[in-house]
Amino acid sequence: MGREDNPGLTPVIVKTALFLDYDGTLTPIVDHPDRARLGAVRKRFLRTLAQRPVVKIAIVSGRSLASVRKQVGLPGLIYIGNHGLEIMLGKRRVVVPAARRFAKTVRELKTVLHRGLPFPGVLIEDKGYTISVHYRKVHRRHLKSFRQAFFRAIAPWRKRIRVTAGKKVLELRPPGLWGKGRAVKWLLRQPQLRGYQPVYIGDDRTDEDAFRALRQRGLTLRVGLTSATAAQKCLPGISGVYRYLERYRQP
Repeated sequence: MGREDNPGLTPVIVKTALFLDYDGTLTPIVDHPDRARLGAVRKRFLRTLAQRPVVKIAIVSGRSLASVRKQVGLPGLIYIGNHGLEIMLGKRRVVVPAARRFAKTVRELKTVLHRGLPFPGVLIEDKGYTISVHYRKVHRRHLKSFRQAFFRAIAPWRKRIRVTAGKKVLELRPPGLWGKGRAVKWLLRQPQLRGYQPVYIGDDRTDEDAFRALRQRGLTLRVGLTSATAAQKCLPGISGVYRYLERYRQP
């Protein structure tokens, strides 16, 4: 898929639900999750956009719900955390039952991974209902050994967990197919979003689930120029995301 700054839409005239990934879409990917800050200018931009009566904004993230709400810091938005396992819709917090059951396994895996991955640069992120093992800072000469140690450590749980890969991260999640795609489809059935047309923007493998789920229903945009995506269009980078969103800010 080629460069696409303007997917050819006119300014928004219908009710639109904007589903926006966070890391790599609204903010650059950095070496530590806590450093992925949403700058003041872009925060004001999103706040103004969210005030439009024909626009709803949902932040969709692999982060925990608490983490993504803290990083974005804007009230009134919909937040989806842990790849769809946690949802905050108004004052309503929803946790998928499979995630609650998985919490004990997360605690067990965290202990095992800390013992089994003694590599400089590894970051094990406990997100309550999932675990992210970041290896962006692991030296490339250790990557093969790191992956071998990772799969050796989780072997006793292998049939009871789901392993997915992102950008320099391995995710341990509850078994089953619940992900960003099913979370978005669930939200679109809620009264607050009925009649809204979905637009989904994301940059990572876990966003492909949502691209496929919305294939026949909305507009899907992949951040980064690639043909290896189920998204309908591509945006060239984070600056392209904000240029594209500008059309929804216009009356």
